[in-house]
Amino acid sequence: MEENDFVLKEVGTSLHIYLGFELSMANSTALREMLNNYRGQDINRIVFDASDLVFLSSSGIRTILFAKQEVGQEPEIVFLNCAKEIYETFKITGLVDFFSFMDDERKTGDTDKGEAEDKEWEKEYNELRQKQLDNYAAHNDVVVYQMKLGQDEDE
Repeated sequence: MEENDFVLKEVGTSLHIYLGFELSMANSTALREMLNNYRGQDINRIVFDASDLVFLSSSGIRTILFAKQEVGQEPEIVFLNCAKEIYETFKITGLVDFFSFMDDERKTGDTDKGEAEDKEWEKEYNELRQKQLDNYAAHNDVVVYQMKLGQDEDE
């Protein structure tokens, strides 16, 4: 896993953060450091795109709470396309009522995006996504190969 498994983009008074496959000790410190740059700024909404998020550790939860308490003036926290298991984690920890959960980016109300900004964001997102998929495929090829080595020739 790469340490910087996320992409940030400021859109008006919103901060959009694409989260990769996990938000854990491996990358939450780097995200928190990037969020420090937005302290005291006019950020009223932070949108976490959790479309690909499959693992959230306690360090990741602390980073999200840091964003809520330290970025802007207590911004609304929105989770976009959050997996049921991640939602259940927030529910169990009692944090579900502090965040909004949405399934479609169009519902976040951000209509002030520029076309050039959108293309740059999309390019960065697609590059990161491709790296993650390539990394996943490389690891799965090794697993499949190891399984074949351990099988009898008759199989």
